[in-house]
Amino acid sequence: MWTDLMPIAGLVIGFLLFYRYPILSGNYTKLEPEKISIIIPVRNEEENLALLLEDLKNQNAPLFEVICVDDNSEDGTAKVAESFAELLNVKLISVHDKPDDWTGKSWACQVGANKARGKLLLFLDADVRLQPDAFGTLIKNYQIDNCALSVQPYHEAKNIYEQLSLFFNLILIAANGVGVFFSFKNIGLFGPVILIDKESYNAIGGHFSVRDSIVDDLALGENMVMNNLKYKLFLGGDVITFRMYRSGINQLIQGWTKNFATGAGKTPFYLMAMVILWIGTCIYAAYNLTLSSINLNLPEMAVYLLLYLIIVFQIGRAAVQVGSFTRMTILLYPLPLTFFLFLFLLSLYKKMFRHNATWKGRKVYLRR
Repeated sequence: MWTDLMPIAGLVIGFLLFYRYPILSGNYTKLEPEKISIIIPVRNEEENLALLLEDLKNQNAPLFEVICVDDNSEDGTAKVAESFAELLNVKLISVHDKPDDWTGKSWACQVGANKARGKLLLFLDADVRLQPDAFGTLIKNYQIDNCALSVQPYHEAKNIYEQLSLFFNLILIAANGVGVFFSFKNIGLFGPVILIDKESYNAIGGHFSVRDSIVDDLALGENMVMNNLKYKLFLGGDVITFRMYRSGINQLIQGWTKNFATGAGKTPFYLMAMVILWIGTCIYAAYNLTLSSINLNLPEMAVYLLLYLIIVFQIGRAAVQVGSFTRMTILLYPLPLTFFLFLFLLSLYKKMFRHNATWKGRKVYLRR
């Protein structure tokens, strides 16, 4: 009975999890300018930072101030920021005294916020890329919704190894409840792009309140909920993109290992159960299609092939919204799914047994 019901339930849940996509949109029009301080925490981001600052220079909307906080980089990150000092009026802050109980990103963000003069704070990761109307679109959506907003950029997965991030992107969206059919309180913000007014930021204690959190974005969202402050989540669409882990597969492994088990622990039980059942259905379809093919059981092959293709359709419909994942990656979804499961279990093991993860030359302590 269970084996008959599970795939049906899994398919239904798959459509519920990826029902809608709140894409950041709205053509930029000239609006009343907002004094926004753009804060970019950086560590060893020489290549990414140059691209982001060039994007900011080309924005259609006027910028108030750009603050780069360099967390003891070992490459040419600081020189890149300095090269834009006149073109973009970039202010470089170099920090070398990070307290032991802070993560590097949270410390850099807090230092930048302390120096910011704007009434709104826009935190940007260095690997974010912005279309010329992105800044104006953010302002427009902020004014429409009148609350903090956060964006998960569209993932440009250009190399073969980057295609392995498929399920990480899908589960990130599903576990935060962004695409679910029913009304749901999201578990937190998206780290790459956060726009929040300074008053609300200070009310939740800023990054000081999440100073030791590996997933500071989720923790900030939790604090906003606790303080009855609203926020809204978007996907970047063709306005805001990023390319994660461009430096190679080792960086990709380190990045996802650092984040995923900790983030999963913050997902509500019922939503996590839905995600697990959907993943189980994906595994069930692939396994049984392979087994029936080996045994040359044609009736079963037909059934499981249909199930497999429906899942491929579900994944494809969601994948096109979150990143540039190829048709071949989607059709051969068991490969990125296996990679996801391996890294998730590795991350969970390190978290449970208090092992460290490595990120940008530093050891990151994965707490239970």
